Amino acid sequence: MSTILVSPKSFVSLGGNEIATAPVANMRNDEPGMVWRANTTAPSFKVQLDGSEWDTVALVGLNVPASATIRIRAGASSAAVDGTSGLTVDQTFPAWSGTEPTNGALSFKLLAAKVTSPFVRIDIDSTGNPAGYVQAQRLVIGKRVVTDGVAVDAEQTFEDMSNVEEGLGYTTVDRYGVRVGWKVTLEGISDAAYYGNWYSFLRDVGSSKAFVFIPDDSVAYVQTQAVFGRIKSGARGTSPVADYNNVELSILSVS
Repeated sequence: MSTILVSPKSFVSLGGNEIATAPVANMRNDEPGMVWRANTTAPSFKVQLDGSEWDTVALVGLNVPASATIRIRAGASSAAVDGTSGLTVDQTFPAWSGTEPTNGALSFKLLAAKVTSPFVRIDIDSTGNPAGYVQAQRLVIGKRVVTDGVAVDAEQTFEDMSNVEEGLGYTTVDRYGVRVGWKVTLEGISDAAYYGNWYSFLRDVGSSKAFVFIPDDSVAYVQTQAVFGRIKSGARGTSPVADYNNVELSILSVS
């Protein structure tokens, strides 16, 4: 059982299967309405990173069935990731498993080691997708921070964004989505991990940058627990004893 948090690195789209109004470049945006949509059920696309370390890839809001597969290749050049030799990453995995997602899947791959390869190609095989196309909201490639799990008093929250106006004899409802949140405490983080990883992560995301939050990567309920969201109120770090740090977070999904 591990709790995973991943802040997205910036990237440049090198194109791929896309429609003109929903290009690959849209997956650089945190807003849920800015999506990439492919013109096939077996698309691919390529991106270029800045050459710094990363070890995690996630596709947020992916509209594929559990039978779909995702292949990730990484290498030193755009041409290299079109092939099979000289790659630092070449892995294929199921898009998701367990409880069915209700608002698109959060498909993710945790690499065993960090890499710095700047070119990444992703192929999705979603043949037979009932939607007739593949769509995703956000591409997240980054270096994860990890802890052993959330404390037992974690809260999952549901925030309805609808506008409801009630008066004498009438009710008006402007229906919008329900955003999922978490209030968690992450305990027992060493000084080395807190100041080496968590401090820079929290400074990076602040309360404005969205990130992937997976409370437990080992359960069948990952798809109904994981969120892509922002810190709703200021994060808080405490150190009750030497070399023992806690991080308190309140996170709200972007959609």
